Amino acid sequence: MTLTSTADRVGPGSVQDKPLIELRGVGFAVTTPVSVRILHPLDLDIAAGASVAIIGPSGAGKTTLASLIGALQPPSEGSYRFDGTEMTGRSLRELAAFRSRHLGFVFQNSQLIEERTAIDNVDLGITDAGMPGAERAERCLRALDIVGLTAIADRSASDLSGGERHRVAIARALVKNPSVVIADEPTASLDQATGRSVLGLLADLTDYGTTLIVVTHDERAASMVDQIVSIVDGHLSRVQP
Repeated sequence: MTLTSTADRVGPGSVQDKPLIELRGVGFAVTTPVSVRILHPLDLDIAAGASVAIIGPSGAGKTTLASLIGALQPPSEGSYRFDGTEMTGRSLRELAAFRSRHLGFVFQNSQLIEERTAIDNVDLGITDAGMPGAERAERCLRALDIVGLTAIADRSASDLSGGERHRVAIARALVKNPSVVIADEPTASLDQATGRSVLGLLADLTDYGTTLIVVTHDERAASMVDQIVSIVDGHLSRVQP
């Protein structure tokens, strides 16, 4: 599978007319232990360099939609095209390679290794095992600089505040220059001020040509993104702007 990195082609702050992500009739259901429809077939376009919030009540199917876009699980039906390349039907190895090259993830729990430093945690996001050490260090420091944490690069994760941990997680997602960053409830465990700061930081990622997809209950996200996708009871309720 050959994919062209959109991040290499999109300039700061720009949004392409051609969708980077195209979902056509994509849905998800499980059959065991009982048959359950989690996400009804939907159509959705996301442009390169756009920021998107997926909103809706708990259990609505928001995270399922994000996981399908993130190639963490295959859809039950429909077509998923990324930068013009069909993703459905790909092998697990191909999907892993796709995620490794093109996607960065930020989870509700920052999932840092406590005994490692901030820069070492960021380094875990680099998937190229053959990258020289000097280049790895430069990339990690650059990612930490984007999130404003170069001063604490050598501090252990166990000594970081909640906001700092999330910023390190964002840097880890950014360090490989992904086309897309997917953040699942990134502010759920944060206080109001820290959550606002993290949302603002995520929204700013589009300045670097990164496409941002945020799964969130946080209503403040709506004022920081280009597009809002609402999911209710597994159905695509609306897409705006």
